[in-house]
Amino acid sequence: MRRSVFILAILLALALAACGDDASETAVGSEPDDTLPDDDGQPLGAGPYPIADLTITVFADGSDAATGITYRLACLGDTATLTGDPVALSAATVCLALNDDDVRTRLVDGFPDEMACTMQYGGPELAVIAGTLDGATVDTTVDRTNGCGIAEWSGLLGDLLPPAST
Repeated sequence: MRRSVFILAILLALALAACGDDASETAVGSEPDDTLPDDDGQPLGAGPYPIADLTITVFADGSDAATGITYRLACLGDTATLTGDPVALSAATVCLALNDDDVRTRLVDGFPDEMACTMQYGGPELAVIAGTLDGATVDTTVDRTNGCGIAEWSGLLGDLLPPAST
């Protein structure tokens, strides 16, 4: 029994050694693949946009899922894409908006609990934003049921959300 375990261990060690790790091997004088410059001399992924993958679902009537549209925003340094349901937004503008510290804080930390808001109704719209932003989890909602939500929809998060229907 001990001999079988010993032989199995040797075979396993040989198999692992034969597999190797091609990602860590580079030729002398060459750069790893993730730092090779692209056409403009920048490293791949370098550019004005953060690293983000967000899914945004907007409901025209916050209680009716049938009124929802969903689009996905992907930002990767030098690329910005917006896919899914058509919206009147620019992927580049939305990705650039994610660089704003206030926007980043709102998306990652959520709505501040201690904020006083006017009791003003702006409409039934509701937006759910989920995904990641530079490795941080985003899971937040924005609605227009008070003055703070109205201000967020048209101001702070205005570049991420389509215009309200009201």
